Amino acid sequence: MSGRGGRDRGDRERDRDRDRGRDRDRGRDRDRDRDRDRGRDRDHRRRGDRDEPRRDDNRREQRGDKRSTYERENNVDREKPKRVRHDDSQEEQEPRKATREEWGLGEKGEEKKEEKDMDKPDYNKSGKLEKAAQQKKNGIPLKHAEPPNAAMPDRRWRVYVFKGDDVLNTLHIHRQSCFIIGRESRVADIRTDHISCSKQHAVIQFKLKTKMDGAGNNVQKICPYIMDLESSNGTFLNKKKIESKRYYELLEKDMLNFGSSSRDYVLLAPEDDA
Repeated sequence: MSGRGGRDRGDRERDRDRDRGRDRDRGRDRDRDRDRDRGRDRDHRRRGDRDEPRRDDNRREQRGDKRSTYERENNVDREKPKRVRHDDSQEEQEPRKATREEWGLGEKGEEKKEEKDMDKPDYNKSGKLEKAAQQKKNGIPLKHAEPPNAAMPDRRWRVYVFKGDDVLNTLHIHRQSCFIIGRESRVADIRTDHISCSKQHAVIQFKLKTKMDGAGNNVQKICPYIMDLESSNGTFLNKKKIESKRYYELLEKDMLNFGSSSRDYVLLAPEDDA
């Protein structure tokens, strides 16, 4: 029993010493914090005593100086607004009235004509209607559009193709009213393979023609015509070059040539169809 009591007493003394050491450390920490706070307060007071005269001087300067902080720091003088004297004897000026020229009016109230007539209608051809009405064949626009008096031939016209004295081909041109001549196989009704010929070189068009006979009566007749479609090397009627975009009436035994081709195209019709 005595041994256990001695141990317990020793443990209590150790715990007591440990608690005293902790209290001692806490007291030191409090003293250290107190000294640090006192040093800070001392520094603040010193700094405040040093800046106080400057603040007072600034307050005194600002009372008499109404400039902004930027103007004071950069030493900018603010100009006093100039007072404007109003002479009561002067009459108030009336607003200026706009002149007739400024309103675009003439001497008697007529409107001033503009140099450029912007609103005038333009009746010149734009070409849009022609493009919209342009016919196509196999997706290719045609250079030729049939005239209103186009008609199917009433005679069995034929074209004989000669090279020298040899007949190469016979073309029947009475089955439709229009025959396009050229190198383009998808468009041409009469194919010309010579390199000097254009894709759409010329056209044979049948038209209704009204003429007066010997008795003075008007007689209608369907006649063939040739027209060059602005080809590169031209179309020749009886060895003479014809103008582009102009109809030339064809008669029996007339001969056509296209470009530099040596082939002759001779127009004939059976005698019983006359």
